[in-house]
Amino acid sequence: MLMTEERANPDQMLSANEAGKLLGVSGKTVIRMMEDGEFPGYRIGIAWKFRRGDIEAYRDSRRYRPKYEEED
Repeated sequence: MLMTEERANPDQMLSANEAGKLLGVSGKTVIRMMEDGEFPGYRIGIAWKFRRGDIEAYRDSRRYRPKYEEED
């Protein structure tokens, strides 16, 4: 079960499906993104694990910030 954002430990290890829930994509997409170098992953046994802090940093780096032009 995922913790609330405010109390989340950035070192918590997440499964591909849990990481996908944070990003709004499937677990398979998370693994493909990791293979494309978007963020690191860790092979533990037969499963891939992802550090919560890495997933949140990736998500935050993709946040849309509109540019406002200064009026004359």
